[in-house]
Amino acid sequence: MLRDMEKELLGDVPGLPLPYSKTLINRALKLIYDEQRWSFQVKEAGWLSPGLLGANPTSLSFSSPGKISVQPYQNTVYANAVATTFWANLVGRPFLTEQQFRIQAYALYNIIAYYAPGDNPDDPSTPFATLVLDRNWMEPAQVNATYMIYQAYYPTGSETFRKFGAIRDTTNNAWINWWGKDQAWLSVNDPQRTVFDCPTHAVPYEVDQRPNSSTLGQMLYELWPHPLSILPYAYNYIHQGPLLKKPTDTVPYPLNEELVLWRAKEQAFMYKESQKGENLQRGSGADWRFLSQDAHLQYGMRLKTVKLLDAGLGDLYWSKFIQTPITSDGYETMIGTLNVGTF
Repeated sequence: MLRDMEKELLGDVPGLPLPYSKTLINRALKLIYDEQRWSFQVKEAGWLSPGLLGANPTSLSFSSPGKISVQPYQNTVYANAVATTFWANLVGRPFLTEQQFRIQAYALYNIIAYYAPGDNPDDPSTPFATLVLDRNWMEPAQVNATYMIYQAYYPTGSETFRKFGAIRDTTNNAWINWWGKDQAWLSVNDPQRTVFDCPTHAVPYEVDQRPNSSTLGQMLYELWPHPLSILPYAYNYIHQGPLLKKPTDTVPYPLNEELVLWRAKEQAFMYKESQKGENLQRGSGADWRFLSQDAHLQYGMRLKTVKLLDAGLGDLYWSKFIQTPITSDGYETMIGTLNVGTF
């Protein structure tokens, strides 16, 4: 546990400030995370596209319930009575603040706040619900206009996200490309973002900096074409790993406290070396540089053992992972019959 490691580090390095011991332990842990790709860094998660807000399956209308009004150079969107009632009845995830707002053919805006009638501190007199956008509306004025609310940007699930291993559309038996396109490519091929279909690409968007966001600090990816249907997507990803915050937090298996402590001691001993005064008599006190070098050797020996323990766990997944390419050939199978999928 973090509490036990702090006590041991303080006991072995006299005079080390208590808050700094926690810093050194987490710094050592981050360095260990970067040593290689560890098995515990591979995670599985998923997205559930909420689809177009309030979409009627029997209708071909690409709009959400009710009407809205918004003026240029303002970031407040005003609902009419129908939209107000519909927004008030929304419960659970995804929140409105996890989704995006737009007028058809205009740019996407992030919703950063929702206010029921009378709750908006900037306009408490309005009888209708309001949305606050992440930036001023810089499109033509809209009065009683149709609108769309859906999710285009999806979080990666971790603030220490590194990269995807796979993204799968399990409904349509397809994989999603996350490495081949960027925002510049999207701006050329779909500048209005009016291509709506099953996504074929996940394109890096930005780190989530929306105020009060439930996914603050996570990398956001834009699914393209934009999904307007309720569909699940499964993905594997690699992240750095958790830091230790609570006194009872433990290091992930197969790492152990001894390994982390030797790495932390290496840094702590060098810290003590840097604190020696100019008038300190040569030869007095501990030789902190020697102790730091010894800690580095002790760390290296234990790291080899831990890497061997982890190899069987990590290699089991990555050595067997094969990404099957999508083929358009639906007839040429081993038994000469129709193939309805990509099996």
